Amino acid sequence: MNLLAPLVRADTSAFLFINNHFHFHILNDNMRAITYLGNGWVVYWAAVLSLYLWGRRPFRSSFTALVLSQAIPGAVVVLLKHIVNRPRPIVALAGRIAAGTAHVVVLGRHLTAYSFPSGHTETAFALAVALSSFFPKNRAVFYTLAALVGFSRVYNGEHFPLDVICGALVGYAGARIGLALFEKLRSRTKAGDPLVGATASDTEAL
Repeated sequence: MNLLAPLVRADTSAFLFINNHFHFHILNDNMRAITYLGNGWVVYWAAVLSLYLWGRRPFRSSFTALVLSQAIPGAVVVLLKHIVNRPRPIVALAGRIAAGTAHVVVLGRHLTAYSFPSGHTETAFALAVALSSFFPKNRAVFYTLAALVGFSRVYNGEHFPLDVICGALVGYAGARIGLALFEKLRSRTKAGDPLVGATASDTEAL
C-alpha cells in the first residue's frame, strides 16, 4: 500500500480547487507578473540594487549575507527536484484531462518535470528572510509577496500546493541557516575585514 497516496490525492484535490475556482480575468496578468518575483534572475538583481542603495550595512557585507541565504536553500531545492522528480500537474493529470474528468489552467510555460518542491516559492521566501534581516520594518511586505508568489504557482497551473509548501519551508529554513552562518563567520573575522567585518554603523560611510 502506498502510504503517500492519501496525501497525493488531497494535494491534487487542493490543486484542482484552487486552479479551477480562483481564476478571474483581471487576476491572470497580475499572477503572471507576481510569479516573476520568485525568479532568481529577476529578484536577485533587484535585491542587490536595493541593498546597494538602501542597505543598512555596508554593501559587500550585505551581499555576502544575501548570497549565503540564497545559495543554501537553492542547492537543497535543486537536489530535491532531481531526487523526487515529480511531474508537473499538466503531466500528472494528463490521463484525467484526456478523459474529461479534470481541467487544468496553465498560464505561462508548459513545464513537465521537477515539480517538487517549488523553486520560485523557495526563492521568494529565502529572499523574504534575507531582506527582513536588512529592512525589518518591511517584514510583512516581504512575506506577503512571498506568499503571493507561492499562490501564483498553483494559480498558474505550474505546481501542486505541496510543492509550494515545501518550497516555502526550504526557503525559510535554508535562508535562516545561511544568515546564521554569515553571522558566525563575521564574528570570527577581524573588525577591519572589508568583506564581512563591517557593521551596520558603517552604513553612513557609503
